[in-house]
Amino acid sequence: MSEIINTSDLMMQLSDIFSGNNNKLPSVWKNVVSKIKSYKFDSEDSETRMPIGERLAGNTRVVDLKNGILLVETDHSGWIQYLKMYQKFILNGLNAALPDLKIKSLAFRISGSNAMLHYDYEQDLKRNMEKYTAEIERQEKELEKYNDSLNQKGNEFLESADNNSSDKSEDKENSEDNQSVIDFMKQFDDLKSKLSS
Repeated sequence: MSEIINTSDLMMQLSDIFSGNNNKLPSVWKNVVSKIKSYKFDSEDSETRMPIGERLAGNTRVVDLKNGILLVETDHSGWIQYLKMYQKFILNGLNAALPDLKIKSLAFRISGSNAMLHYDYEQDLKRNMEKYTAEIERQEKELEKYNDSLNQKGNEFLESADNNSSDKSEDKENSEDNQSVIDFMKQFDDLKSKLSS
């Protein structure tokens, strides 16, 4: 009696051969899932029906593994319900056969969808670095303008202190300028401390 080979199994074996991929995960997946037995004994004892595990194995395939999450593709959403029911059994079987992969959970997608597990950390990091660099440059320019303005006010203050005039109204105006320069310097110091922390 010859063994019937599922088309999805054949395609998986061919893709492994041509890609040179020695990944054992797809074959271990099929092996573990095909061992699932239904609680309804009468449906699997029938000679015309395949056991639930073999049907699950024939209608699912491993797509991706990232950060301990195994992405599995199914032909129909109904198979996802079965996989969720037997998830603990599947995870135990996979981790027993391939302990170095440390599979923690399963994620599912239906054939034809483009859902993937990968999170492009490098692109996100680059995008955030560019954003923060631009913000720092903007703040540095603002700080430089503020510093220039402060230096100008300080120079004006020093010049006004050097010019001793006898006019009282001029002295009053200078003291108001002096107070505004002092207030301005305090604001500058506050801004510096906020930016450095």
